[in-house]
Amino acid sequence: MILKTNMKVQEIENKIMDGNTSSKNLNEDNAYRITERLAFPRLIGSEGEKKAREIVVDEFTKAGYNPIHRDEFKTSFHTWIFTRYIFLIIGSVLLFLALSVYINPYLTITVFVLGLYGSFNALSISVSTKIRLCKNEIYNHDTENIYVNLKSQNSKAKVIFIGHWDSKSQSFSTSTRMMIFIIFIFGTLILYLIFFILSLLKIFIDFNLPILNNILLDTCIVIAIIGAFNYFNKTGNESPGAFDNAAAVGTIMELARFYKKNPINNIDLLFLCTGSEELNLGGAIHFIQKYKDKFDKNSTFFINLDFIGGAELIRLMSSYGIPRKSSSDKLNKLFLESAEELKIKIKDIYAPTGVWSDYMPIVQEGFEACWLASQPGLKYVHTKNDNMNLISKEGIKNILLLCVDVVTKLENEQENL
Repeated sequence: MILKTNMKVQEIENKIMDGNTSSKNLNEDNAYRITERLAFPRLIGSEGEKKAREIVVDEFTKAGYNPIHRDEFKTSFHTWIFTRYIFLIIGSVLLFLALSVYINPYLTITVFVLGLYGSFNALSISVSTKIRLCKNEIYNHDTENIYVNLKSQNSKAKVIFIGHWDSKSQSFSTSTRMMIFIIFIFGTLILYLIFFILSLLKIFIDFNLPILNNILLDTCIVIAIIGAFNYFNKTGNESPGAFDNAAAVGTIMELARFYKKNPINNIDLLFLCTGSEELNLGGAIHFIQKYKDKFDKNSTFFINLDFIGGAELIRLMSSYGIPRKSSSDKLNKLFLESAEELKIKIKDIYAPTGVWSDYMPIVQEGFEACWLASQPGLKYVHTKNDNMNLISKEGIKNILLLCVDVVTKLENEQENL
């Protein structure tokens, strides 16, 4: 069945009204049911994680898929252990840079160059496309990606829906962590620039401003203390993870069931549930490194679902990182167009740092990928309050409507080639 791009909003919504999971209609109740099944702590290496894997396999089976691919890989807590300590080191270098101003401008420039180089290398781990393991095996774990394929008649393009099934809790909410990262990283970069300019001026102009030096030192102390708070952001297994990210898995399962009943002609579909997103984006990294040579970058589209299910505004994360890196202009445009046609509220968002998702290593490899999220936002993520109270059937329904409409647009585009 090929849905037409000019389908009226009511016609699309009618496909989401039926409560029968064996019907050909979209069913947000089914996605909500699966979300409830998965809304319990699922940290990598825990018993909850093992239970979650079996639920994912069970739901793919119920949707009529065979075979179900279970792609095992090894992951670790290396990234989060590293991140907790690296801010302490960068903050210490920042303080040494501030103290060097009292000694010699040449020393300041030397510390500036070495510190900036080391900081960028250290922070580049956030966009790494490698899984780093710990020397201590207690921090390494075996996990897996679970996915199914749905071949089309003509196989002109491929759409991959991706969402992680693992969860974690942390001492701070994601919104607090994001603020720590933004203040510390931007504050450090600005201070580095100020110290560099001052040291150059001091080489050519003999001057001394003790008050300015003291103000800069005090500012560095404040920024270093803010960064040091990240050390206390420990990872645990207390969050039910309904918003992050059981609702996305439930939605992907419902899309898999729907398209199994309603196959399309031109686009192959792959429904991918990843592991270890919360530790290091490990599932996405493993998947794209293993299969990137088998996908055509011009006709493969990744739709990442993460932080969905809220009834409020949908967030289209169209760019991320420092420096800013854009994701798929094509997919972002299609989702914005579909949201306007379906009268669904959506906002284009830039995420500078402090928040990550599975589409990032995929974008790093040059593929078309986008990230759909929603409010209520980040303040409940990675806390005990990330529960079913954050999830609404309306929010799930809106994501289903958008995904089906965008796939329809891509399908019709391929039909006309």
